[in-house]
Amino acid sequence: MRESPAVTHHPELPYWLALRRAGLGSTNFALLLARFGTIEAAWTAPAGAQAAAGIDPQYVRAMAKARAGFDPDKELRLLEQHQSRALTWLDRDYPANLREIPQSPPVIFVRGAEGPQFEQAVAVVGTRHVTPYGRQAAEHFCEALARAGVTIVSGLARGVDAIAHRVALEHGAPTVAVLAGGIDQVYPRENVGLAERILQHGCLVSEYPVGIPARRDYFPRRNRILSGLARAALLIEAGEGSGALHTANWAFEQGRDVFAVPGSIFSRQSQGTNQLIRENTAKLVATPEQLCQELNLLTTAGQLPLTREPSPALQERGSVSGPPPDDPVLRALVAGPRHVDEVAREAGLPVAQVSSSLQLFELTGAVRQTAPMTYGLA
Repeated sequence: MRESPAVTHHPELPYWLALRRAGLGSTNFALLLARFGTIEAAWTAPAGAQAAAGIDPQYVRAMAKARAGFDPDKELRLLEQHQSRALTWLDRDYPANLREIPQSPPVIFVRGAEGPQFEQAVAVVGTRHVTPYGRQAAEHFCEALARAGVTIVSGLARGVDAIAHRVALEHGAPTVAVLAGGIDQVYPRENVGLAERILQHGCLVSEYPVGIPARRDYFPRRNRILSGLARAALLIEAGEGSGALHTANWAFEQGRDVFAVPGSIFSRQSQGTNQLIRENTAKLVATPEQLCQELNLLTTAGQLPLTREPSPALQERGSVSGPPPDDPVLRALVAGPRHVDEVAREAGLPVAQVSSSLQLFELTGAVRQTAPMTYGLA
C-alpha cells in the first residue's frame, strides 16, 4: 500500500477530533463555531456556556465526559497508525462538492492515495443482490465512466457497489469507497481485499473516528456523503426501500443529477429504479453514451473519450465480451422479431429471465426493440 506523506496537522485538529469522538455532528459544530469562534474555545468553555449556545444537554454531558479522558496525542497517533488523515471544514483539501451540501460532516477521515478528483465524480450504487442483467449493466456503464477518467464513488457493499469499484480499478481509474464505520472498519469483511486495492488508486472515506464499528443506522447517513462527494448519481438495480434509493433521494435533495438504468418489470431488484424513472426523480439512461452526453463527457465528435488504459490484469483476460452467438435468446430471434413470450417459449426459459437478457442485449447493441415487448436482432 502506498504510504501517505507526512501531514502537518492544523493546531485545532485535536479538538475537532475530540468533539467527533463525543458524537457531535454538523449542527452542534455550527452552533459552537457561531458562539465561540473556534472549536478549541468551545471545547474549553464551561458547560453552562455550551448549553447557552444551543447544545442539547446530552451532548454537553458527552463533551464533559470526553474532556475528562481525552488524549489528543492518542487520536493523532491513531490517524498515523492507520495511514489516514482528517479533514475539517477549515481545511483547503476538504472536498468542495461535500462542503456545499446540507449537514456536511465537520470532519472526514481519509485513507489512501492523495488527490482523487471529485469534480467529475459519479456515485454508482445499486442492489446487493445483483442479477446477471444488473452485473453486466454495471460493468458496461462503469467501464465507460472509468475510460472517461471519472472518479467512481460507491459504498463497498456487495453487488453493484463492489462491481463499480472493481471495474474502475481494472481500467486504471480512481475510485472512492465511503464507509459506514471508522476508516479501519471495512464492511462486509469479504471486501477487505477490495478495500486494499482501492487504497492504491483511490481512497476510503468516513465521517466516523477510528475504531467505530459500522452500524445499521449509520448507513443512511453514509449515503448522504456518498452522493455529496459526486456531481451525479447512477442507479443500477435498486429494489423498493433499498439503500441505493436513499442515496438517490439524498442526491436529488443535494441538487445532483440522478440517472437510472431501466430494469425488467418482472424483477424485484428493478422496482425502485423504474419507480424513480416514472416519478422523474431519475433520468433514464439506456447506454453509456447517453449518460456521458448528459455529463458532458463526450468528445467533440460525439464519442466516448478513451483516456484510460485497462489494467494489465484486465488486458490479460480481455474486456467484458458481448453475448455469445449461441445464446438461446438470440437464437430465437434469428428468424425475425418476436414477442418476449414467444422467445421464452422457444428458448425454454422464464419470461422474467428472457426480458432481463433482452434489455441487456439492447444496451450492448445486440438487439433492438421493434414494437412493445418485441425484439429483433440489431
